[in-house]
Amino acid sequence: MSTAVIILILCIVINSLIGVVFKLFSRFEINIFYAIMVNYIVCVITGSIYLGHMPISLDSMDEKWFPYAAALGFVFVSVFTIYGNSVKYFGIVVSTIFQKMSMLAPALVAISLYGEKLNLIKAMGILVGILSIVFLSYEKNVQTSENANSVSKKFWLIPFAVFLGSCIIDSTLFLMEVEKIAPSGDISFVIHLFFFAFLAGLILLIIHLVKGNRERLEAKDIIAGICLGIPNFFSIYLLMEVIASGWDASVVFPINNVGILSCSAILGFILFREKITRNKVVGLVMAIVAIVLISYI
Repeated sequence: MSTAVIILILCIVINSLIGVVFKLFSRFEINIFYAIMVNYIVCVITGSIYLGHMPISLDSMDEKWFPYAAALGFVFVSVFTIYGNSVKYFGIVVSTIFQKMSMLAPALVAISLYGEKLNLIKAMGILVGILSIVFLSYEKNVQTSENANSVSKKFWLIPFAVFLGSCIIDSTLFLMEVEKIAPSGDISFVIHLFFFAFLAGLILLIIHLVKGNRERLEAKDIIAGICLGIPNFFSIYLLMEVIASGWDASVVFPINNVGILSCSAILGFILFREKITRNKVVGLVMAIVAIVLISYI
């Protein structure tokens, strides 16, 4: 098994663990916003320990990736906020499908701009991967949202914004690697990315405080942020390492997204005794088929 395959598997598993952490948030009544804020700081600390020093300084402004890190950091927080509103109006099912469909963006960019080959087998794999996401996300007895039938049509822009934001993140990470702006999973770039995400979150926090939000930061929110932050850092760093290994983006991103959702479903069965529905079984089988087809050479 090649190093790139091992890294990709680790990336998928770690991303799935993030889902497990989020799953526990509701059980322990975690303040999600505060946990996310702590998570970003933990990402910075984790990356700095892994790197061996704290890279954040004024000298960083001279790096080619600096403006990208700043912009992406704000996109991170924006997408998270929009995703929360999407769940509110349309539920986790619709929101997850729109979020995971972002795998199409870097694949299309790689094929159209960088000449990656799209043969019939790979195209079929991507199509099956899309269908597997729908099946894995869909739960027959769960309504998309109690508000889904009553919201105005303009609110459908929210899940599309989740899709667009996720596409921007995935495509930008790919372009930064292929254009050698932040090559080989540059740890300093990843650390700054989360640092700017924290700054963006801090601005949102100030706005909430001005509006009268007085929710207290509790110890459990800090613990939750730590549990989220460590895998969150490696989820981005390892993804960039996989891209740097030379794999086609039209292979990496579909396999990564389909793999994450499949692994999350399996962990849900094992850890939370979630019901094994026919749709999820079909989705898992389709996910396996998709991964085989997409990675077929």
